Amino acid sequence: MSKRQEFHAATVEEAINKACNALNVARDQVRFEVLDQGSSGFLGMGARDARITVEYTGARAGAPAPEMPEAQLEPPAEERADQPGSEAPREVARPSEDYGPTAAEVPDGLIIAVDEFTISLIEAMGIDATVDVYDAGDAIAVDVTTEETGLFIGQKGETIDAIQYLLNVVTYKNRPFSKRIVVDSEGYRQRRIEAIQGMAHRTARRALREKRPLSLPPMSPAERRVIHLFLKENPDVTTSSEGEEENRRVVVNPI
Repeated sequence: MSKRQEFHAATVEEAINKACNALNVARDQVRFEVLDQGSSGFLGMGARDARITVEYTGARAGAPAPEMPEAQLEPPAEERADQPGSEAPREVARPSEDYGPTAAEVPDGLIIAVDEFTISLIEAMGIDATVDVYDAGDAIAVDVTTEETGLFIGQKGETIDAIQYLLNVVTYKNRPFSKRIVVDSEGYRQRRIEAIQGMAHRTARRALREKRPLSLPPMSPAERRVIHLFLKENPDVTTSSEGEEENRRVVVNPI
């Protein structure tokens, strides 16, 4: 086996897992170097894979695993945001919600940095809007008011989720994580949660009436988690997730 090989994947974590699987070795038996952290691009454009080189060390299993060079804002597996027992979900896209809430006060400098980057981002999109950034306790809230709300939010929230993900990545690239950043506009996120819960309720009733499992439309990990948590209180049904990536959806099963 070659002493040093290069691997690439969507994230550094995925590239490491890919290397270990390809070389059939445990993670604590390799030493890796990050060549490129990769990028999700902007709204899906300009994305590139993370790249690493891996060197086999032959360390015994159980030895301390190599330290990650930098905490990743997206989870190693999206199911962390999908299951009811996890911390708050990553929205986003893959929304960076896996980090639990914290009551620590956010420094003024961080609020200013988020505000300035949000404004520059919205201006680059050609949208006329006002931005209000503040410490909401469990998160850094970014409220955007614009007459072009539909354009800012995008179809099924894809644009606002991409903006939120980008804000989290850029903000915490060179500073320690403080609180997740949540972007909203005209109360969209609460309305979306209520709509998803209504859909889950109707699907559960139909599943019980027809006595068969029913699938909901494909959703993001954060939206699937809303359904898992909402129907967890219903003793007559259980939920599970099926499918891959963009086609992953919640299945409601009658008991």
